[in-house]
Amino acid sequence: MAESRITRHFANVTDGRWGARQVHYRRVGKGPVVICLHQSPLSSRDMISTMERWKEHFTCIAPDTPGFGLSDPLGVATAETADFADALVEFMDAIGIDKAAIYGFHTGAMVTCAIAEHHPSRVTCALANGYVLLTERARKDILDNYLPPFEPKWDGSHLTWLWARMREQLIFFPWYSKAQADRMQYSVPSPENLQAGCVEFMRSGDHYRVGYRAAFSMRSDLALTRITVPTLVTATATDVLARDLARVQRKTDCVTVTAGGDTAQTLDLCRDFILQHLPPVAPRVVPPAPLPCRMWQDYVDVPGGQLRIRRNHDAKSGRPVLIQHDAAGSSEIVHELARGFIGHRPVIAINLPGHGESDNTLKGKVTVTAYARVVEQALKTLGIEEYDFVGTWGGGLVGLELALRDPKSVRHLVMADTLWFDDKLRRELREHYTPDIRPNWYGGHLLEAWHMLRDQGLFWPWFRRTREGIINQPTHVDPVMIQARVLELFRSEGMWREAYQAHFAYPLQKRMAQVDVPVHFVAPAWDPQLEATKLAARESRKGRFEKMPDRMFDWAERLMPFLDR
Repeated sequence: MAESRITRHFANVTDGRWGARQVHYRRVGKGPVVICLHQSPLSSRDMISTMERWKEHFTCIAPDTPGFGLSDPLGVATAETADFADALVEFMDAIGIDKAAIYGFHTGAMVTCAIAEHHPSRVTCALANGYVLLTERARKDILDNYLPPFEPKWDGSHLTWLWARMREQLIFFPWYSKAQADRMQYSVPSPENLQAGCVEFMRSGDHYRVGYRAAFSMRSDLALTRITVPTLVTATATDVLARDLARVQRKTDCVTVTAGGDTAQTLDLCRDFILQHLPPVAPRVVPPAPLPCRMWQDYVDVPGGQLRIRRNHDAKSGRPVLIQHDAAGSSEIVHELARGFIGHRPVIAINLPGHGESDNTLKGKVTVTAYARVVEQALKTLGIEEYDFVGTWGGGLVGLELALRDPKSVRHLVMADTLWFDDKLRRELREHYTPDIRPNWYGGHLLEAWHMLRDQGLFWPWFRRTREGIINQPTHVDPVMIQARVLELFRSEGMWREAYQAHFAYPLQKRMAQVDVPVHFVAPAWDPQLEATKLAARESRKGRFEKMPDRMFDWAERLMPFLDR
């Protein structure tokens, strides 16, 4: 593992206060360990610039707070910062850290002081950058107004609210107030930066309220009178929370309150404070322990980066089943399909490069063959030599290419919702199916994505919104499902377009004629690709077709007789 490159990992808390859960974290550097805590509603991604600045001095470890980024939530509707502090201690135990310096920004600053207050034996020093100190009146006002529910609406209007909310919080504090006294002196970020914040918000969903509420509910003034470890409370000069530093009236002698300068100066101030109270050297990376009865997450190293995977090996025997997502998806989208195999076979779902938090390791043109090569590299790292493959939509093409490249490894191939098109439709799809959706100042790109994905459940192809294009099957327009796909689309940062184009360009008919492994074509009755999938089965040399249940979880039971042959 290169110490100069930020890598991503999962820690598995197997028997914690909130049950088994996973914590996603970033790591870089060497030497004394500093745990970096992000603000809400973001993730450890917000700590990247800090980690890069400090990596020559420390081992920086930045976990996603429970319920944010890729970390599991605590499973409670409300929590206190003391709960998040307890959860952080469980994380430290899981990766073998007995004691560390703790640095936090905004919401992370609150959790930093909470762990310093409640778990002093685990802290060498604490650094709170942007500490919230509220009057009781201000606290009530914020708790009453700052945290409206985030619920997907059928028309996508929740995304309009989200864009305005993320923009407004950089103009006013609190964001819902429009008084001149609450106007902040910041430049509004670029649409791309605002979009990055919106994607982070979408990752947490309505859970964003739990982290925020804990921070705003905390009696932060009292915490400073109870802390017994060296603690620095600071804020950059331009931070709206810098004004709170003057409100510190009582504190213990070990708490230092010092105003910062610009961002770099404030981080250097915190760095120097850590150097005065050095924590122990960080232990090596601890691989996550398996979690039974669930698809647990991990990262696998491949040339050029890391791929995120989900896996389960409760079944101790049998060939692994590899589940592959489509162009606008990830292991989340095929999670129910993969989960159905738990206990029957070892099962793994790999996020393709650039999709679902996998690094984009593809250099040059994106093709199905390029995807297949990276999957081969991941399987080699995992020590998987022989497997059955189940792919949905374009994911099935990756399995076909793998079967052609190494038929001894792919024993059975299942292709769901097969992309079997004539040349005319293929050209039309390549021209119209993947619009270039880019962030704009007004947030209209969010609604463009919403209605495109919603129309995929109403028309085939989605852009053919005509009488002839109507899908006359039970509609699949559940707002929660569409919101999940919107998140997948935007977090792929354009790779969904590259993937679709690669799938539409793939010579399926020609390649299918060359395959020499058993192929099973499947689709549920509602899928617009049902007839195309049937046609593919008829045209293939070794294929057969089977209609699948609506629930993807139930597919495994139907597929097992084929895979066990």
